[in-house]
Order: sequence, then structure tokens, then C-alpha cells
Amino acid sequence: MNMPLNTTNLQRQHPCIAMAVVNVESLAKRHISEKLTNAKQLLDILFPLAQGSHNDVTGYMVYYQHLLACFADATLSGLRHPRQFIALSGHKTQPDALLLKHDSGCHLEMSFNHGGLIGCHDQSGLDDLQLEEAHNRGNRWISLLHESIDGHTSPQEMRKQFVDHEGLIYAL
Repeated sequence: MNMPLNTTNLQRQHPCIAMAVVNVESLAKRHISEKLTNAKQLLDILFPLAQGSHNDVTGYMVYYQHLLACFADATLSGLRHPRQFIALSGHKTQPDALLLKHDSGCHLEMSFNHGGLIGCHDQSGLDDLQLEEAHNRGNRWISLLHESIDGHTSPQEMRKQFVDHEGLIYAL
């Protein structure tokens, strides 16, 4: 069971241990920040916005059939290539996941969770990016932000279901 660490008591009783804990936590946050920056750079390359960068997005929403990125100054931007937005999971104004498709045919899922391990560190709540790896036995997904216990990302075979622009089921 994970219990919250009382750093005040720890600092009083074991100042060296407390400093080490703070250093580890700061390293973990920096690592998450670097992962998010790299992931958003990938989004800017593969799925560029008409204006702005995914790094500055505070949230995403679907308006009619278009994906819109929301910025802190209340401006909005769609994708440079709107056809890359395929489907969503959750509500249009606050999706749980968005499905994008690159011209190469590869799908990418953006998952959001403001309370998630990574999403709590991101202004848009981006918790994971999963890249589809087409396989002759089915679809496998590789997480670009989460690692397995051994520290590596490994493809997971899973079926995913979304709702497309017209309200129809889009399954992978």
C-alpha cells in the first residue's frame, strides 16, 4: 500500500534521507516533463496544428467534426490536416481519448487523465500517447509515455473502440 510521505517529519528526523527523497522526486518530475516535451514535439511533426504548438495546448475538444486545440489565451486551432482526426472516446468537450491517423496509415491515441501519473503534470491532462503497430495477428499498441516494470515499453495487443465524426463506432 502506498502511503503519503510526511516530508516534514522525515526532514526533522532524517535530513539526509529527506534530501535524497526530494532529489528523487525532482528527478522523476523532470523525467516526466522531458517525456511530455518529446511527445508533444512528435505531435507537432506528425499532426501539426494550423497555428501554434501542442506544447502550449491547455485542452482539446471536438466541435462538430473537427478537433480543436485550446490555448491559455482562449484562442483555438484546428489541425493543419483536419482529416487526421478520426475519432474520440468520452465527451466532445472533454474527451478521454482522441484517435489520430497519419497519412502513412498509422494510428495514434492521445489519452487524457488530469489525475493520472503523467497527466497530472500536463496542462492539457495528456496522460499517454499510444502508437499503433499494425501486426498480421492484430493491432498492438506501444505507449510512448508509460514504461513497464522493467523500464521498457512493450507492445500490448488490445482492441480499442472509439466514436467517429458521424457518431458511429470506430474499432481497432
